[in-house]
Amino acid sequence: MRKLKGLFLILVLAIITVSGAFAQTWYDSYASGIENNKLFINVGIGFGPTSGYTMGIPPISASLDYKLPIDLPITIGAMAAYTTWKYSVGIPSIYKIDVTYTNIGFGVRGMYHFNFVENLDTYAGLTIGYVIQSAKAETSGSYGSYDTGYDGVSFFLWGGNIGVRYFFTDLVGVYFELGYSGLQFAGVGVSVKF
Repeated sequence: MRKLKGLFLILVLAIITVSGAFAQTWYDSYASGIENNKLFINVGIGFGPTSGYTMGIPPISASLDYKLPIDLPITIGAMAAYTTWKYSVGIPSIYKIDVTYTNIGFGVRGMYHFNFVENLDTYAGLTIGYVIQSAKAETSGSYGSYDTGYDGVSFFLWGGNIGVRYFFTDLVGVYFELGYSGLQFAGVGVSVKF
């Protein structure tokens, strides 16, 4: 365990050192025309939890990233996401419970950008927020059907992610993210600079 902590610390220090060396490259390549483009809007679709759940509507997310007016490659922003899941348990002809969860998440996010190639933005960050969950649980089978009264449980959202964005033009690009953020484990979509 102590060796693992030591390796993690060395990795973090190496990333900070390398990213500091490339901070000016980030400022010049990813944010070419940064004086005019300080806001980045991302809209995409993701892949959420699958263990025991059936995906209803896959995670749909939107986020804003704002380039802070400092020399470091840091953006802060907000995110929103929507998804539905379904969970079923029981024996269908005898007794079955179907629960449909609807989740709406909101949060703030911060990203640190590591850019080594022009128009290619690589980043890592954290998201903190809250998910409002509603649930509808119904039973069915030979004993009849009724609403169980379960309303769902809202929860605190936190997570980290890594991602990459590639800009085809000065204003439009695509992104791919991995990690838990915005009710998804992976997401793809479109990025636009303003």
